[in-house]
This record gives sequence, structure tokens and C-alpha cells, in this order.
Amino acid sequence: MDNEMLEIKTTKNKELGLWEITATLNLPPITITRLKKDRSDIQYELRNAFSEVIQEIVEKHCEED
Repeated sequence: MDNEMLEIKTTKNKELGLWEITATLNLPPITITRLKKDRSDIQYELRNAFSEVIQEIVEKHCEED
């Protein structure tokens, strides 16, 4: 994964006294496969699977900075 995958801009908002972070995640296609007995479980499973992948990408790039 190259460094352009996650672009982060951090600035101090002087008016509010808070850190302002703007992040753009540029992803290649990500495919996941899951097997579920109940169709009603699919939405949760897909959300969870993609969230895990994105968490790993963010952690990896934040550790490198």
C-alpha cells in the first residue's frame, strides 16, 4: 500500500481551539466473501467486514506518520 492511500491534513482551529483533521481514504477495489445461513445477517456482516479492513488501513498509515 502506498502513502497516497490515506491523505491526512491536520490544522489547529484557532477560533475553536480544537484540532481539525481532514482525511481522504483512496481505496482500490476491496472484495470480501462471507457465508451466512440467514439473509438478515448479511448487512451487518458486510458492514463489519469492510469496517475491519478500513480500521487496519487507517492504523497502518497512522503508525507510519
